[in-house]
Amino acid sequence: MKTFIRGLLFSLLFFLSFSSPASAKTYQGQVMKVFDGDTILVRIQGHEEFVRLREIDAPEMANRKLQGQEPWGSKAREFALSRLKNRKVRLETDEREERDAYGRLLAYVFVGDSFLNREMVQSGNAFFYRAPIRGRYAARLEEAEDAARDKGIGVWDRKKGLKEKPRDFRARIQRDEGLFSPSNRTRGAEKKDRSFQEFPAPPDKIVGNKRTMVYHLPGSPSAARVSPKNRILFNSPEEAEKAGFRKANRLRIADCGLRIGKDHKRAEIWTSEIFRPAVWTDPSSPASPC
Repeated sequence: MKTFIRGLLFSLLFFLSFSSPASAKTYQGQVMKVFDGDTILVRIQGHEEFVRLREIDAPEMANRKLQGQEPWGSKAREFALSRLKNRKVRLETDEREERDAYGRLLAYVFVGDSFLNREMVQSGNAFFYRAPIRGRYAARLEEAEDAARDKGIGVWDRKKGLKEKPRDFRARIQRDEGLFSPSNRTRGAEKKDRSFQEFPAPPDKIVGNKRTMVYHLPGSPSAARVSPKNRILFNSPEEAEKAGFRKANRLRIADCGLRIGKDHKRAEIWTSEIFRPAVWTDPSSPASPC
């Protein structure tokens, strides 16, 4: 009898170990942005999450600075956008591997009854990605890739298809996989903060900028943004003007210390879209970008 019970328990444990799916979490959210074919931004309960579609890898998009796998990168994004724009989604994650190294939520994405990860692969807009931890839908994604390869569609086109998988492409050109991720957003914010660094200025002094030959009145926000290496202090406007400086009586990009590229016109248009022209007449205004 004991032998029978032990055998029964062993069989039950063996069955559970192979048949029980990995524990999963489910989230409901609203798609805010589609970055490319496998990365999206989703608002979940009031906060935004970068979501990486689990176990798929879409071709890389090109931009002004980075080489891409075009036209397949853009095609993949367009396909994803056609399914996700302004849509609500259900995200399923695996507790064994809920986030990647860049802080993105790894998820199977569902729009209604449609399984987006599978659609991306089956349409030839993405590859199946063999992750270290195999997810519960891995077999379905593998089957979708086999079907797309057999039909020769999308990236599997026999004449114009993609010859290099995204993973190998990133490794070859040393492209950061976390381009669209919380870690990259943090680095960008830190860089932006440094570009607008402020330096305390004496409250009763006029601050001149030796680089632009402009002086700012006491209390002007612009005064604190003049780098110490370019700064010169005056006791009065007359003293500053006698030294060849002019009053910052209208807003100019150069007066603000903003860096601009060769296309000066483009920078002016960008500024005018953000700040009202009325503000330009008073650089000391709290609303002034100076």
